[in-house]
Amino acid sequence: MNALSVDRRVLQSLIAAGGFAVAPHAFELPLWIIGVFVASASWRYGIEVFQWYRPGRLVRFGLMLLTLAAVFRQYHTLLGRDPGMALLITLIGLKFLELKTTRDLVVSLFVFYLIILGSFLYGQSLWLGAWALLATTASTAALVHLTQPTGLDRSQRLRLSGVMLAKAAPLMLVVYLLFPRISGTLWGLPADAHSGLTGMPDTMQPGSIRSLSESSEVAFRVDFDGAPPRQSELYWRGLVFTGFDGRGWQRVQAPKAEVTPFVPQGEARRYHVTLEPSNKPWMPALDLPAIRPQGARYGADFTLEHREPIRERLNYTLTSYTRYNTGALEPAEREHALQLPPDAGPRARALAARWQRENGNPQQIAQAALDYFRRENFVYTLSPPLLGDNPVDEFLFGTRRGFCEHYAAAFVALMRAAGIPSRVVVGYLGGELNTAGDYLIVRQSDAHAWAEIWLAGRGWVRVDPTGAIAPERIELGLDAVRRLEQQGLALGSLSSDAVLRVLELGWFEVMARQARWYWDYTNLAWYRWVVDYGKERQERLLTSLGLEDISWGRLTGLLTTGVLLVMLIYALLLWRPKKSTDPAQVAYLRFCRKLARAGLTRAPHEGSHAFAARAARQRADLAMSISEITGLYEDLRYGRATSDRKKSVSLKKRVANFRV
Repeated sequence: MNALSVDRRVLQSLIAAGGFAVAPHAFELPLWIIGVFVASASWRYGIEVFQWYRPGRLVRFGLMLLTLAAVFRQYHTLLGRDPGMALLITLIGLKFLELKTTRDLVVSLFVFYLIILGSFLYGQSLWLGAWALLATTASTAALVHLTQPTGLDRSQRLRLSGVMLAKAAPLMLVVYLLFPRISGTLWGLPADAHSGLTGMPDTMQPGSIRSLSESSEVAFRVDFDGAPPRQSELYWRGLVFTGFDGRGWQRVQAPKAEVTPFVPQGEARRYHVTLEPSNKPWMPALDLPAIRPQGARYGADFTLEHREPIRERLNYTLTSYTRYNTGALEPAEREHALQLPPDAGPRARALAARWQRENGNPQQIAQAALDYFRRENFVYTLSPPLLGDNPVDEFLFGTRRGFCEHYAAAFVALMRAAGIPSRVVVGYLGGELNTAGDYLIVRQSDAHAWAEIWLAGRGWVRVDPTGAIAPERIELGLDAVRRLEQQGLALGSLSSDAVLRVLELGWFEVMARQARWYWDYTNLAWYRWVVDYGKERQERLLTSLGLEDISWGRLTGLLTTGVLLVMLIYALLLWRPKKSTDPAQVAYLRFCRKLARAGLTRAPHEGSHAFAARAARQRADLAMSISEITGLYEDLRYGRATSDRKKSVSLKKRVANFRV
């Protein structure tokens, strides 16, 4: 290449490597960012192939300023994960317009490696790991092409880059296993490194839970020791909302519980949770958790809260009881659980007062509320209408169409108006059994809200008013509700058998679901064995090798020893005499062996040209064949025909037909 142009094939390799590096960011960054990269690369290719306009220094400087301004307008800052990656991708795209020297090309390739690494700031899934390996191979192949532009064809470059990465794998494995780990997340990550994470909101307004139901993202996965409970028992407790301002619900900070604040009854359920990052501290648990995992706070409202926001996958093991007695109610807790703003729901207050006069018993009042929902044509819907400033009365006596949070909030307001301590609980309901790995997948769309009332002699008792309107939601899950709505079927209008027939999947849907389950199981294994390899797993590995309580100093020494050992093995393999794999060299050595049998042995110091001249003098009858074979060999080995397949085949045939 000269100072102004780049070899077309080298440029093609560079553009392909950049495309592989940038592709994953198309799912995370605005498409115009990727568009700038593609447009710049295409522009440079047009310059080399079609003689398009070549921008001068002033134009390139203007484009850079325009790009900086566009990124700043998009993010209102140039610092952070997203603006940082956007700048890296757009500016390396503009770099295509000023490529002049080999150094420019090498710098671009190393920036591609950095962009590949940056994709892991958005996730560490299996497909992303596989794509990163593919992109790294492409960048390495481009680097090989840059250093040997005419020596290897495309398949040979890819093969060589793959071999280089494979040879680096043992060293990578030693460093991965033995490099000292720290507890917690990486330090120095930008403030937006955890943006975009989905999780349970810390307040509840009409529509808060419904917005989560639109997300199919995984919230957590659960492995039970033994068979899981029935679908209707899978209430995953997240947050408890006791405060009510007439429209929204908030948490009232519960005191910390040093011991399990309830009396367990029935069978204990032990299970293992793999919680996805949410940037929230809430740790879902099967109602009710009996133990507190390490690093968690157990509240007197039976919720678990991590000591810091959960920004990476978290594993914890719990034991829960689905039957329990929570005992007496503290005076302050009772006061909070009866609080109702004076102007909130006057018609609801009147209705609750009537039930209180007619029944008196808290259980009968609760049953009256559930009967009211069934009798007055209430509808459970995924698309409820908006409510105004008095949502309780508007829902109970107006729209009568709502999602789970509408029913839970209205029910609790009615109970408080009747003098029954009550509160809203939000979390998740149900889960999808992945038969490929025999574990439950709980998604954000499984988010749910229910109520708890306090009864003397029993403590807090769960009441789910959604079940009075849409038992399909409790027994079959939200996906079943969504599919029934799509078919125009009213909830509760069909028998259980009829619902199951309607929801029966076709063979293609079954196959697609099975494939999705296997992919999820593979991703989970990738996480457990690769992504989740932290300080605790490293300590367990070293303990299994007989290295208990190893210090950082000893671990560093072990790492150094491992690296030196791998490097020593590399050196021994490198210095070992190798059998030539060059077809031209193999054919020429065979030619030399044939001449040696005739008494013409090539001296170790003798070059091919000198040997051919000496052999031709001694065997004039073979001079022409010796000259032709040697000429083909030298052209293939040292000349411009290093990858000429026809000449290689010709050399092989001439050597095979050579007779002495």
